[in-house]
Amino acid sequence: KKKKKKSPGQTNKMREILHIQAGQCGNQIGAKFWEVVCNEHGIDDTGKYVGNSAVQLERSDVYYNEGSGGRYVPRAVLIDLEPGTMDALKASPYGKIFRPDNFVFAQNGAGNNWAKGHYTEGAELVDSVLDVVRKEAENCDCLQGFQICHSLGGGTGSGMVTLLISKMKDGNPDYI
Repeated sequence: KKKKKKSPGQTNKMREILHIQAGQCGNQIGAKFWEVVCNEHGIDDTGKYVGNSAVQLERSDVYYNEGSGGRYVPRAVLIDLEPGTMDALKASPYGKIFRPDNFVFAQNGAGNNWAKGHYTEGAELVDSVLDVVRKEAENCDCLQGFQICHSLGGGTGSGMVTLLISKMKDGNPDYI
């Protein structure tokens, strides 16, 4: 077999993805996403590797940080403008796998109102979200980009995420 040639500038560095899930819809889709990705990589609901093939861990650095004790922690930021979805996610089978500091939420909600998500409630929370996103991005060796799960309707998924992406673009134009 011929070895595949590396293109100029190509490195062996792992290309990390920072996952962001926002609002009820984004967090429900995100919860299922992490369940599937954990199963594919042989990672259980506590973050421990329980798989049976070295191939499962080969690209785990794309979505996970390896923590203490060999525990795999998703590189994820979880956002909502009300605590209900976050509480349900924390109580779910894979809820304890996430870094507790990466749950960013408010108490009031946006009431399915784009303007509240963008201009009022979301605007009050967005800087806290950006701090967590920045912290996760700075911990990456070679950040490839962001993956965002959100809805196009509602207040958080649409209004706040529009604001978040706009602010992220200002700070990270190469990734957005």
